[in-house]
Amino acid sequence: MTNTMNTALFDTLPIGVMVLDADLHIRGWNRWLVEYTGIGPVLALGRTLNELFPGLRTPRFDTAVAETLRHGGPRILSQALHRHLIPVELPHLAQYGLALMRQHVHIESVRLDDETLAVVSIIDVTGSVLRTEALTDMAQRLENDVNRDPLTHLFNRRFMWEWLDHQHKQAQRYDYPIAAMMVDLDHFKEVNDRHGHAVGDQVLLDFACLLSGWVREADIVVRYGGEEFLILLPRCDQVLATDVAWRITRQTGETGLGGLPPDQVRCSIGVALFEPAHPQLPAELLHAADRRLYLAKCNGRNQVVADG
Repeated sequence: MTNTMNTALFDTLPIGVMVLDADLHIRGWNRWLVEYTGIGPVLALGRTLNELFPGLRTPRFDTAVAETLRHGGPRILSQALHRHLIPVELPHLAQYGLALMRQHVHIESVRLDDETLAVVSIIDVTGSVLRTEALTDMAQRLENDVNRDPLTHLFNRRFMWEWLDHQHKQAQRYDYPIAAMMVDLDHFKEVNDRHGHAVGDQVLLDFACLLSGWVREADIVVRYGGEEFLILLPRCDQVLATDVAWRITRQTGETGLGGLPPDQVRCSIGVALFEPAHPQLPAELLHAADRRLYLAKCNGRNQVVADG
């Protein structure tokens, strides 16, 4: 296929088109490819992609071309799996993680002068990918705005009720317990009054990280309100929950939260358990944990109450 024929057939198309023979030598190279690669037909024709782009490795593309030439029928290489065929730099999009053009590749066979050739169409789908990722990112941000506390990024009460309603039904169906730990920072108002709200906010952030470090993937930590937090642990019995609660109280006192010296911030915890054998509503479970937290506060703080 001559360059003149290539120009007549493909130069007006808004996509990249190249023609390959059975040895993967380029027999056609349209204007779109010239504009985006800076490589003219004189340099491209008769060479392979690997020769034009040193270091480029395209085993799946090479296999797809060979199968198209051998068996006929189109082959498609989606950008979702292969990102791109030809490396085309996009400096203006590098900040969005798209430093190279994303390409959808379509391979079709054509018979010309008793020779079967592969016509490769390269479609720029970068804009579509960018829009999809932007929408995904927006959806994630919206989900976070709806379900997360803006300061600590822990789950909020709205998400908690949805999660707890689902877990409550699952626990009844599959016969497993759910532990609830209501956690409150002791004398937190004094921290704010003495050190300022900026330090107080940092204490809350550090404490949220501390709590998150104690939970499993199946558990959730909730900012219940102000300096009060809730940890919900499915498939966790009373003994384990109480042990974890005591460890949290000790670590809280030993850690310099918010940049303050150790022992400046402490916490109290109330532990309650939902058991299918003695069913109770989600609100009753939280009320029981809150009541035990109140007892921990009344008994002198910096402790755990798991019954009563």
